[in-house]
Amino acid sequence: MTDITSSTVLSEIQLRLLCHDDIDTVKQLCGDWFPIEYPDSWYRDITSNKRFFSLAATYKGGIVGMIVSEIKGRTKVHKEDGDILASGFPVETQVAYILSLGVIKEFRKHGIAFLPCYSVQMTWPP
Repeated sequence: MTDITSSTVLSEIQLRLLCHDDIDTVKQLCGDWFPIEYPDSWYRDITSNKRFFSLAATYKGGIVGMIVSEIKGRTKVHKEDGDILASGFPVETQVAYILSLGVIKEFRKHGIAFLPCYSVQMTWPP
């Protein structure tokens, strides 16, 4: 991808939930991005299990990035992680652990991995 500006890319990026039809694409991307091989069950889970919140960043219909997080109740987090949460959070607070975050090489350094941080207000479960 050449001669594309960050503002052009960001204005055309859309976020959507990953779905079962994305599994083959996500497998290929994860194979390119990460040094581990995920089992097939992981791909099924991240696209269908409500325990996971998985977003695709798309550009002109194709997936160019994704973020996968696991949703846990505050009482289920590791003690070290719980210690950094503000004490004012109620016991029923849900916490998202980022498990995977990737952007294809041609789209890196355009702010795509930053999008989920400020563009998505999550109510869980959806």
